[in-house]
Amino acid sequence: MPRRWWPLLLLVLVPVLAFPGAVPGPRVVSAADHLSVHVAFQERPGGRVRHPALSDPSLQFKALQRRVSAELREGRVPLWNPDLYGGTDLLADGQSQVASPGTLLRVFLPEETAQDAGVAFVLVWTGLGAALLGVSLGLGPWAAAVAGAAAMTGPMPFVWLLHPHAATFAWLPWLLLGIERRSGIGTALAVAGLLCGGHPGTMVHALGVAAAWWALRSRAVGPAVGVLTGALLAAPVLAPLWEAVQASVTVSARGHTPLEPAQLLDLLWPGWHGHPASETGHTGPGIWADGVLHPGLGALGLLGLSVARTRAGRVLAAAWVGCVGLSLLPLPGPVDHGRLGQVSALLVALAAGFGARSLPRRSLRIPALVVVVATGLWARRLDQGSLPPGRHDPTPAAWTRTLAAELGCTSDREALACRRVLGLTWMLQPNTGALAGLRDVRGYDLPVHERTWALMNALRRPAQGPWFPVEALPPMPLLRTLGVGAIVTDPETTLDLEEIALGEAPVRAWRVPGARPRAWVAGAVVGMPDARAALQALAAGDPDRPPVESGVRLPEGARSSAVSALRHTGGAQLDLEVESAGLLVVNEAWRTGWRARVDGRPVPVHRVGGAVLGVVVPEGAQDVRLFFRPDGWILGQRLFLVGLALLLGLAALALRGRDRARGRSAP
Repeated sequence: MPRRWWPLLLLVLVPVLAFPGAVPGPRVVSAADHLSVHVAFQERPGGRVRHPALSDPSLQFKALQRRVSAELREGRVPLWNPDLYGGTDLLADGQSQVASPGTLLRVFLPEETAQDAGVAFVLVWTGLGAALLGVSLGLGPWAAAVAGAAAMTGPMPFVWLLHPHAATFAWLPWLLLGIERRSGIGTALAVAGLLCGGHPGTMVHALGVAAAWWALRSRAVGPAVGVLTGALLAAPVLAPLWEAVQASVTVSARGHTPLEPAQLLDLLWPGWHGHPASETGHTGPGIWADGVLHPGLGALGLLGLSVARTRAGRVLAAAWVGCVGLSLLPLPGPVDHGRLGQVSALLVALAAGFGARSLPRRSLRIPALVVVVATGLWARRLDQGSLPPGRHDPTPAAWTRTLAAELGCTSDREALACRRVLGLTWMLQPNTGALAGLRDVRGYDLPVHERTWALMNALRRPAQGPWFPVEALPPMPLLRTLGVGAIVTDPETTLDLEEIALGEAPVRAWRVPGARPRAWVAGAVVGMPDARAALQALAAGDPDRPPVESGVRLPEGARSSAVSALRHTGGAQLDLEVESAGLLVVNEAWRTGWRARVDGRPVPVHRVGGAVLGVVVPEGAQDVRLFFRPDGWILGQRLFLVGLALLLGLAALALRGRDRARGRSAP
């Protein structure tokens, strides 16, 4: 890039100005102060948080990030998460960001450094992509820097900065840049990054904006092939997600959440209806995060100037108004379309660049950049904050270690003896319990498999997502089979069970008698016609004779026994040693992707109790291997190879075209 484009490097300063003392510095850009008011991190109740609406980064995503980075650090594909729902998809959960750059940073860097580096990447990548897109549209250095700064300080990157939404959105300007330059390779890489960002709803909106851009600006074959290539490159993530969505019962419950018309008032002034992190809080209609539309007073002013003076500004403004209008409509599909208004704010940033270009004197473009950054950061001043490292990654309360020892999870949470826990009411929410080394039988949100939903319904009827609270003690046979070793309640609740002494704690814990270990061999089974009947029988029956849906024939002389050893080789694989014939029951949630080998021979995996895994072990067998390999993952790997071949083909065509151009220009 020529030297005159150095103003684009100033965009690197925006995260530094937004988070002084954190990027770089000892503090951490974080909302993990929510953990400090959660019982797993408390000795006594109390406390407060800075931003009440930013709970998901700590109460949902932190546990997913930790599990994914741990698996990747060990060189394993993070296919399965044993921490939630009695076991659930990890790669296919849609929000664990397995292939996102922010996740890869966590593999190689300490947690605090990786967190801040991921924040800086999202902001700078967004701004640099928008600036280079502005250059392709004809903007000069300072005007392009204005566009990049307006994109960085817009609502989408900052409001959703610690969510997978922002990591997905960061690739949109690069996708539009690839389309604008008619680059198949650039488009392919941007699409792959976008689809691996970790948030399906933002993917849909970004691809919709890109499709409209292609139809109006390009209609070239190269970018179209690039979109296909990028989708194939992202297939190892997309194909398992699609498979999980097909079996999910919660997808249809999402979406149909348009913006309320009154939320448009945020465009007039940031926080028109108040802010969750302010003294007044949010008092307006709808959800605060979805209704943040204000792009900064400086960007809005330059948008008006571009509308008055440039055709490009008028087109971009009209497209933005159209997207905001669509966000007010109850559009179909399992996507929160109210957020389209935030995604389309990228068009405002580009229009602001054209407004800066049309200023009467060039010397005004530098002050315009300063005003855009200043007003953008002022509008976002309450959205995110930073914490000391100890508050970002706090130590779980001492009572959780006592409970983990009671459950047999002190040294290895994946050990054979490690049992699960169930919190009644809102005690010990599942994802944060996982951060403290406690595996809850429930989970939070994500595409919930139909069998998981049935299990949640057995724990509490009717099941109530996304947290699946359980108010009353579920049937004991069900808890024993699921390996639930303890019930956690509030201090006022008393159960007819033996209490576990926790010391000083804001909760009480009760021992579940006869809870099963992670795996055991059953010498007798009860036949059941289908999964629903098996689950009902499991809740009311005898764990020593588990119900199995299909006609399972056990070997002669099969008897109940313990499993002598378990070698855990990752969340998606279990190696077990058995001592007798019978039905090996493993209390991991059943999925079609589970496969098994007994002494090296493939065998069927049965659904026990409509909920967990079972493998028939013949007489004389010793070694059983269970591994999770969903069809979507297998298909995704094959499609990736096709995408890689297409990418190499696009690279070869690009090199040939460049050689021909050089040949024509040679004397």
